[in-house]
Amino acid sequence: MDIDVLQARHNLLKTVRSFFFEREYMEVETAYVSPFASPDAHIEPLTVFVGGKGPFFLHTSPEMGMKKLLALGCKRIFQICKVFRVEELEEHHNTEFTMLEWYMPGTYRDAMLETEQLIRWVVEHAAWSGSAYVARAWKQYDLGLLCLEQTGVNPLLLDRDRLLEALRERGFMGAEHGETWEDLFFKLFIQEVEPRIERDVPYFIKHWPVLISSMARRKDRESVERFELYLKNLEIANGYTELLDAREQRVRFEQENEKRRSLGREPLPVDEEFLRVLSHLEGPCAGVSVGLDRLLMVLLERETIDEVLSGRFRPAR
Repeated sequence: MDIDVLQARHNLLKTVRSFFFEREYMEVETAYVSPFASPDAHIEPLTVFVGGKGPFFLHTSPEMGMKKLLALGCKRIFQICKVFRVEELEEHHNTEFTMLEWYMPGTYRDAMLETEQLIRWVVEHAAWSGSAYVARAWKQYDLGLLCLEQTGVNPLLLDRDRLLEALRERGFMGAEHGETWEDLFFKLFIQEVEPRIERDVPYFIKHWPVLISSMARRKDRESVERFELYLKNLEIANGYTELLDAREQRVRFEQENEKRRSLGREPLPVDEEFLRVLSHLEGPCAGVSVGLDRLLMVLLERETIDEVLSGRFRPAR
């Protein structure tokens, strides 16, 4: 990182805050260390010990803490914080990264609009050269239809065995008998769908599978009211209408822990206070998270996350 990148990060943080202050959001802080972690089969939290006691968890997202604040009567809140995940050190991934997260009244459709407004605001007020890029009409894709158009397969309508059969019939490389539905879905999406999407315009992909969206409200039997935002074909944001049904949320957490066991991972403790809070929240409510390091990469037209991080953590090999 050089001084120009450091100044650009400062400008990004200042501009993001100005966007939310302009809209009368409250900036909040939640705990980084907790006895609980959101059960997710594919996100591994970092564990810590305090005075020999533990394990405790560094948060992978401020989501559960922020929803507890919503129960106090807050309507619009945002947070910029560090989050931590056990990640391979890759060009777009890091163990520690900076996340923007906010919550607002409304649904995922309202949140998509506000996400677009945020990015346009940042580009305009931070004097980024990509103004022509974000000024174009942003596209929206329905995930199931997008997969069908690109590959001839809509994975959301198929169970694991039928999806495996459909992929093999089409000569898809890498579909193995021992893989889960999620494994097959991600291989199909990453290898065959993502690379074919036009990268010259920002786009949302919406209506993700229930099986990989444990805290989002259902749209129908197969999908949830969730979107992801891509800039230059890099995932930048993830948002959804929040699931506020405590009973269904408990079931989904249990399902995620079962997946963790099947993957040889320890199940994660469920935060009972969080489940109690859900029943007190008035909906609909939507939340969005943005990876600010990735956004800075796009703004500065950098290729790797290394180029926008100061003192990147590298575990000893």
